[in-house]
Amino acid sequence: MNFSPVDWIIMIVYLSITVYIGIWVKRYVQNLSGYIVAGRKIKASLGIATFTATELGTVTFVYFGELGYVTGFSCFIIGILALIAYTTVGRTGFIIEKLREYGMMTIPQFYELRYNKNVRVVGGLILFIGGVLNMGIFLKFDGIFLSEVMGFGPQALGFIMTFMLIIVMSYTILGGMFSVVITDFMQYVVLSFAMLATTIIVLLKVDIGLISTAVTSGFGESGINPIVNPRFGWSFIIWILITNIAAAALWQPGTSKALSSESPEVAKKVFWVTGLTFAGRAMIPMFWGVAAFAYFGAGENSTAAMPMLLGELLPVGLLGLLVAGLLAASMSTYSSYVLAWSSVLTLDVISVFKKGGYSEKTTIRITQIISGLIGFFLLIFGLWYQIPETAFQYIFITGTMYTAGALGTVTAGLYWKKANNIGAMCALILGAVVPAGFLILENYSELLPGWMSFVTDVNVAGFLSFILAALGMIVGSLLTQRSNPAVIINQEEARYD
Repeated sequence: MNFSPVDWIIMIVYLSITVYIGIWVKRYVQNLSGYIVAGRKIKASLGIATFTATELGTVTFVYFGELGYVTGFSCFIIGILALIAYTTVGRTGFIIEKLREYGMMTIPQFYELRYNKNVRVVGGLILFIGGVLNMGIFLKFDGIFLSEVMGFGPQALGFIMTFMLIIVMSYTILGGMFSVVITDFMQYVVLSFAMLATTIIVLLKVDIGLISTAVTSGFGESGINPIVNPRFGWSFIIWILITNIAAAALWQPGTSKALSSESPEVAKKVFWVTGLTFAGRAMIPMFWGVAAFAYFGAGENSTAAMPMLLGELLPVGLLGLLVAGLLAASMSTYSSYVLAWSSVLTLDVISVFKKGGYSEKTTIRITQIISGLIGFFLLIFGLWYQIPETAFQYIFITGTMYTAGALGTVTAGLYWKKANNIGAMCALILGAVVPAGFLILENYSELLPGWMSFVTDVNVAGFLSFILAALGMIVGSLLTQRSNPAVIINQEEARYD
């Protein structure tokens, strides 16, 4: 058992305060806008904190730590690519500025504004399915981290997963986006301090020379150069850069922070400043993973190695603070993601089929029910599903299932006058086909003919999905201009708020 009584006290007190505040702010949820986009009142400083906290859950540490353990320093390229993508979107306002101007609550709302209801429904379904599958491993990996770092071992996994789920769903369902942004600021401050202190401890107890020697002897050049690393290469770099740009502009949990901002200018600032933190978000847990490789060697479970290292090295008090911060960050990630996917299914699929839509009270209630069902799915899926390759690859290929088609559909809708509903449908469907095929066929790769082997290469599959989506939009739109003329957005009527 790594956890001392002091660590338990720190964790319990901090989590209790977080949950109490999350439920307490329920009184400020007065309407649908308040529940889903916090009434569009988020200023820059709070937006930066909540965005960073949303994308910094325990699962983030686990899959980045795993990459550090199995690839060495070469995985640091991922943090650099994320920094480039998010700061570019923030500085230029690519997509997010226009979506905020139009007052969108979800990405598929734009599909109906620019195309038609059918595109909105199909896009909403793909976003919902891809998003829920994307977070399907969160609960399991958080459970693995906590069971190892606290010293319980794998036998406590199911209990920890269930306990976390109950806490998260309680204040997410009740408080909506207000609960998320208020508690996120606390988590941002606590976790920033804990990450800095943890990194210092790791550097003090695992000599940097030992780490460098372990990487060069264990991985050779592939431990430093991502181009020659068999897990990466040029196709990986191009895919991840495009995916990060698409995710920065269109990944609903993150984009909701822009849509919650008080103005388009604030939305751009939130993304630009937050983008500067994304390199550290990736590289710090990656470094802990590399240190775990140097400390334990190559024989450990790649997922558990980094949490085991922290459990052994961190002193009393700091371990409790780090775990409390990561637990709270996980709550932020879960709540943002669950709220994003449940609101998409409610607003962009279910409500579309109701003439005149549902009342705001009923819409909130449907969103809450779907949130609960998503939570139940996460528990069952996390206990059952076996991750192919590394968790990072799974996270990005499931995200690509949505972002590939969405990038072509939204970008063309905003910046190309000839984009029409047929092109949008083609982009959305073709962008989802290859990632879905990878997830299904990866476990049956030995049964596939040689010419189809590319489907089970995650880097090729991810990159190809963006190519197909772009071709679908361009070819589909150009071939059907007469039968399906493009809809031009009326600037005066294009406001949802």
